[in-house]
Amino acid sequence: MPRKRNLETATKTPQDEQKSVQDKENEENPPKRRSTRSTRNTRSMVEDGGAVASPEKKKKPLAFVKYRGAIKYFTNGNEIAEASDSLMQFVEKQPGDDLVPISFDMEWPFSFQTGPGKSAVIQMCADEKCCYVFQLTNLKKLPAALVALLKHKRVRLHGVNVKNDFRKLGRDFPEVNSDDLIVNGQDLGTWCNEVCETGGRWSLDRLADYLLDKAIDKNKKVRMSKWHVIPLDENQLMYAAVDVYIGQLMYRELERRAKIKHENETKFIEKNGEEAFKAVKALGENFINEKSDELAI
Repeated sequence: MPRKRNLETATKTPQDEQKSVQDKENEENPPKRRSTRSTRNTRSMVEDGGAVASPEKKKKPLAFVKYRGAIKYFTNGNEIAEASDSLMQFVEKQPGDDLVPISFDMEWPFSFQTGPGKSAVIQMCADEKCCYVFQLTNLKKLPAALVALLKHKRVRLHGVNVKNDFRKLGRDFPEVNSDDLIVNGQDLGTWCNEVCETGGRWSLDRLADYLLDKAIDKNKKVRMSKWHVIPLDENQLMYAAVDVYIGQLMYRELERRAKIKHENETKFIEKNGEEAFKAVKALGENFINEKSDELAI
């Protein structure tokens, strides 16, 4: 009796046989499934808070800050002393007894072979329309007037990571007591974390981006240039001035936010009580918003 042929086998084509082999392989080694769980991309992490940046909200590149005020540049000890006296007079003429903020920064040469050189430049800004640049190359000792200005009881020197600058200045010029400057000074990154309730360490350019929506041109060629060589060129002078100018703007912005925060917290507590305030704070409210005191509870 003739054997009955399977119709399916009889009608299989070479393509069907190849597909069958692939199906069998897939059963034995199933393809890897793409996980639906979102993963954290380290390139999209915000450096200060660790939050993942939203792909839909890509920030447009910001234009570099332009400083259009005066730059008063001095290299001679007597001229630096006179300029320091002028700054002290400016401080003492300010009304009231409040501290007078002066943006402070320093520059020095750096070599990958020998490391950091001696402090070469001090730049300061007490008024956004005028920045002072003191080049220290020819000085064996800082003028007494400059030292007096730095430790003046009404002066609040401020900057980003400014404590490191104070320590270096004290090492290079022992007539400066760096501990006194640290006690009276204000680190803008630390202050920002307190007022805005952010976290992490800040650089000058990142803090300017966060607080002011402004960018700073940190040109490596200028930043790593020979700051001890007299005279400084126009690019170096502008770089030095922009750093302290933007520092003064950031101080004013933090001062504004701190005032709003204090007023909103006070109003909220008066209206709702301490327990409600603690509860709202626990939910993440920082009270910087103009209408934070009107929060519903």
